[in-house]
Amino acid sequence: MATDTSIEWADKTWSPIIGCDRVSDGCQGCYAITQARIRTFNPHPAIAKAFAGTVDVIDGRVDWTGQINQLEDRLTQPLSWKKPVKVFVNSQSDLFHKNVGNDFIARIFAIMALTPQHTYQILTKRHARMRSILTDACTCGNGHVPGVHFRSQMAWAVSKANPNRITGVPDDAEQRVYNTPWPLPNLHLGVSVEDQHWADIRIPALLDTPAAIRWISAEPLLGPIDLWGKTDHYGHRPSLTYWLDGRPGLGDAYTTDTGVQMHPLTTGPKLDWVVAGGETGPSARTPHPDWFRTIRNQCATSGVPFLFKQWGDWGPMWPLDKEGRLITTRRGLGVTVANDGTVYQPGDLTYPDGPRYGEAVRANHGQAHLTAMYRLGKKTAGRELDGRTHDQFPETG
Repeated sequence: MATDTSIEWADKTWSPIIGCDRVSDGCQGCYAITQARIRTFNPHPAIAKAFAGTVDVIDGRVDWTGQINQLEDRLTQPLSWKKPVKVFVNSQSDLFHKNVGNDFIARIFAIMALTPQHTYQILTKRHARMRSILTDACTCGNGHVPGVHFRSQMAWAVSKANPNRITGVPDDAEQRVYNTPWPLPNLHLGVSVEDQHWADIRIPALLDTPAAIRWISAEPLLGPIDLWGKTDHYGHRPSLTYWLDGRPGLGDAYTTDTGVQMHPLTTGPKLDWVVAGGETGPSARTPHPDWFRTIRNQCATSGVPFLFKQWGDWGPMWPLDKEGRLITTRRGLGVTVANDGTVYQPGDLTYPDGPRYGEAVRANHGQAHLTAMYRLGKKTAGRELDGRTHDQFPETG
């Protein structure tokens, strides 16, 4: 299935793979599970078949089964899109899930190589497999060549000699895939990081992986993330990550005309784009506005494009009506609203520093820095951070 999307950083979604399972806290409110459940019962037989077996009721809740459906008939869809678009790859799965075959991943990469007019965006929580596949290297006449085995699989996927060749690709597809630069210049490769723990694990793996554009999606943001390096009790940074600026170092030695040996200064790989956003859904967890501000400010200082996708279901400003009065009725959210706009949920305590005290404690907000957050719904909460939207994208060659 390929559809237009309302995702703020993409134009279309392309899902030749359906199915997944949860791997970390960021998966607990997964929107794709609900969508997959609904589409399993779609009256259109092709749609129902695509999602069949991927979700079920497990331990009292609807969840992924771990079954992966690889959909050959969707592979060549991007070949028919003439207008350049930004494409989110596999919004209903994780491309590097353990049950997705290497050959099928290579088929997807081959299609991306054949459509350089499009910009493809991949997000994964399977950082280790991503790095393993895309850095699989050999030492040959040209030196250490990363990804050489995988690139051979890409070419084989469209080779005329392959009896299982992707149907519908051009006759010269194999040569075009061979001639495509590596890493693919039209691919934005990213990892999802919901808190500092997973940032410390997934971002270094991403930086070790060949990519034209590297990015992270801090959504749903479930805790503070410091992209510059952890601070100690006194607010000092004993060490820097260089995730946003690239680690400085010395390149290969060379000898000048006067016989002096020199080392050029180099900069290591870095993040080229950062996206952040809050959580949506019935069990959406509350972010702290300062978590987003820290990421935004660090990106601005380092000159890295930043996109604030959404507040999610929780926002910092209770909505006003056309006359500027607080709206005191919110239906369908399971909350109690006082006349002054204060919002309470069952089990939460009234607290003079603001509503949502119980939720603030569960989100690890310090009492001295308590910030009122209101369950407004995604649309009402909006996308403005401190009065403005942030819609920056990386420059693509």
